[in-house]
Amino acid sequence: MGSEKMAAIRVMVADDHEAARRGLRSVLAGDPELEVMCEAASGEEAVQKAQELRPDIILLDISLPGRSGIQAAATIRAVSPESRIIFVSQHDSAQIAKEALGVGGYGYVVKSDAGHDLLAAIKAARDGRTFVSRTLVARGWKSVSRTV
Repeated sequence: MGSEKMAAIRVMVADDHEAARRGLRSVLAGDPELEVMCEAASGEEAVQKAQELRPDIILLDISLPGRSGIQAAATIRAVSPESRIIFVSQHDSAQIAKEALGVGGYGYVVKSDAGHDLLAAIKAARDGRTFVSRTLVARGWKSVSRTV
């Protein structure tokens, strides 16, 4: 066995609630491949940090002050095109999830499912696949194919 270490997947957590960021960090702490490199509390801050730091994965809340997560995602795709966005939201609406994936999101995780689905969503995004939370799948989510 060599000592070569696989590069960590660098993650940014963007949510306006400290408790939510802490909860997401605790889920991510269970995977040694993941490194939370920064946090953001608004859409503007998420865009700025994405441009500056270019994280591999961005966990992006939809309900952010100022610029919503969906609005921020469109700008992030332009300033850090290699970053893969996973929306993490309390909204469990298929319509909102479709809108989020339509602006370039790789995944949509309902916050109540994060403990079960977040790590799988990150792996899927890393591998170029779309991931949707179990709550939406249980409601009959029709998959959308990714053309990236």
